[in-house]
Amino acid sequence: MPPTLASLVQHSALKLTVRAGADRLDTPVRWAHASELADPVPYMDGGELLLVTATNLDAANADSMRRYVRRLAGAGVAGVGFAVGVNYEDVPQALVD
Repeated sequence: MPPTLASLVQHSALKLTVRAGADRLDTPVRWAHASELADPVPYMDGGELLLVTATNLDAANADSMRRYVRRLAGAGVAGVGFAVGVNYEDVPQALVD
């Protein structure tokens, strides 16, 4: 049985914080995939935890982030993990919204 988002969040060594989607923590995670593509959807099969630093995203732009998240959700991505301290000191509010 695959882990869920909740089981990953509860794993203390990962130091994860839920910023959005708390109502979907029971979602199973098939695998984790890191991508900095502006549109990784062609490479998603569903159930992925997508790990990003937003190198190639305008993560401060609310419209851009809405389109990005809609594409990911449409592809069945389980969740997005955002690495803070790389390109942004905090998760951009536009992505959280």
